[in-house]
Amino acid sequence: MKMITLTRNHTCEEPIDVSSLRLDHLLPLSETEIAKLRLPSCRNVELGELFQVESRSSKNAVPRLNLRGDCHRVHHLGHQHREGAIHIEGDVGDFCGDCMTGGTITVEGNAGDHLGGPTGTRSIGMNGGLLTVHGSVGDFAGHRMRRGEIRIAGNAGDSLGAWQVAGTIVVGGTVGRHLAYAMRRGTVVLSTPVQLAVNRFTAAIEIETPFQQLLLQRGDLANSLPDSNLADSTNPWLVSRGDRAVNGIGEVWQRGQ
Repeated sequence: MKMITLTRNHTCEEPIDVSSLRLDHLLPLSETEIAKLRLPSCRNVELGELFQVESRSSKNAVPRLNLRGDCHRVHHLGHQHREGAIHIEGDVGDFCGDCMTGGTITVEGNAGDHLGGPTGTRSIGMNGGLLTVHGSVGDFAGHRMRRGEIRIAGNAGDSLGAWQVAGTIVVGGTVGRHLAYAMRRGTVVLSTPVQLAVNRFTAAIEIETPFQQLLLQRGDLANSLPDSNLADSTNPWLVSRGDRAVNGIGEVWQRGQ
């Protein structure tokens, strides 16, 4: 399979919109053709002005796009991603994995706001695939998520899982305010317990289901969140359901005290 690597030429505070860089569209192109692609940033630039482009065959089972260098101002990476793997060897900006439907995205560092969320006029965010962040993320991660799985090894900002319709979000660190606001369905799994709004979520009860074992005892999950206590069996798992304000039946899992 082909592996494409984009390395930042220099650090720049200018925001870069890479929503047009879909891996499935890049695969048929040569290095020169990829470098000449234009990006809709604040100035219309060719990709080769901002990134060094390398494209070669690899032994990977799936096509892969690598990003290297300072990419904290690179936004919309993995927009509508549907196949193959995207790997970021550092931080990435806002809207990473927005509207993705399949494949995998892995961020070795931190991610900005709206991870796996909707963009533009779309009402559906992430709709499939696996999105893993080894660091922390900003606000509105998993906003309007419909399918797939998000794993966050560090902390998450405000409004995690807001308007979530389905799918699974796992957080190894802490979370901010307005957790699962207007959540309809889906599952949020927290390594660090929080106090949920009693008018929006049911009282926590102990849970033990086959799905719990399948979800939390996977080796790949432990590797993604190595510092979490998800596999610890000392305290039972508790589940609260909501958001009752929208007749939601989603679930928030967290450890009992």
